[in-house]
Amino acid sequence: MKISPIERARRYVAKCPAAVSGQNGHNATFLVATTLVHGFGLDEAEALTLLREYNQRCSPLWSEGELRHKIKSAAHAAHQTPRGHLLDDGAGAGSARPPKPLPPPPPKPRFRPEVLRRVANKVAEIHDVVRFLTERSPMPVARHDSASVLRHLYPPRSGEKVVVFSEIKSQGQFLWDADRSDAIQQRHLPAGKDGVWFLPQPVSGGYFPNPRCDGNLSRRSEEAVTAFRYAVLESDEADAEDWLRCLVQMPLRIACICESGGRSIHALARLDATSKSDWDRRIEPIKTVLITLGADRGALTAVRLSRLPQAMRGERCQRLLYLNPLPSGVPIFN
Repeated sequence: MKISPIERARRYVAKCPAAVSGQNGHNATFLVATTLVHGFGLDEAEALTLLREYNQRCSPLWSEGELRHKIKSAAHAAHQTPRGHLLDDGAGAGSARPPKPLPPPPPKPRFRPEVLRRVANKVAEIHDVVRFLTERSPMPVARHDSASVLRHLYPPRSGEKVVVFSEIKSQGQFLWDADRSDAIQQRHLPAGKDGVWFLPQPVSGGYFPNPRCDGNLSRRSEEAVTAFRYAVLESDEADAEDWLRCLVQMPLRIACICESGGRSIHALARLDATSKSDWDRRIEPIKTVLITLGADRGALTAVRLSRLPQAMRGERCQRLLYLNPLPSGVPIFN
């Protein structure tokens, strides 16, 4: 019995390796889309249906808009072989094979202290980089407590909520609310000898099943996030002063920089992604550079805690150094 082109294409999709972020995931997915449209000669609606099936195995999932964009791009891409050529190979039904596996990804980037030092030396004329940052800060840093820092990062009457932690493995001891009084919330912020953290991505405040943790309920997982706004840039390996000198040169929308109360520095860069998958794609082009300069690889994820500025870590302050609620992307040094 003759098998339809769409069924042959479905068998092809079932054999294709899943797309994984950071492992040529975009190319893998686009290759599937191109083969569906061009190799099997499917129309855009048919190809989109099968690409949705393929998407269920991808990590992370592509959005519906992204899938449609890939199909349209595949339909308009130039090809040297005739449309539908996989249906004319003379083999039995369902014999079309997926393309050869993509080459292995390049070696993972690593921290290179000599590169960090070379970049830091480009602004050697800054004698006191901490003072430089505080003087350049659009919001005077000395006037702020933790609640007012959050107020500038999450505007009033936005309804946004932020989970605050003094126990890093918990679901948070406090839910800061942009619609409530700063003074009242400042009095209720948690404290602990190990310091205070917060989740920079605003959340709904509710608990949701986390499929990566056996479905356990969580209010700090990506399912609870309402906006994938920030990226956490921190470094435990880099010299703190050199790391700051690199931060002031980065063409990123840096909204906040603070000390950890220890030896590291935490910065928030605005990405304003539309989804987690969009966040992953926005960070991917700059990840290698950041890691080479000393950024913590594990912190470059969409749902990551950061130190809460102006909170105490034992006897030391997680001191706020820079606060810009509306960063433009122009390097701070400029």
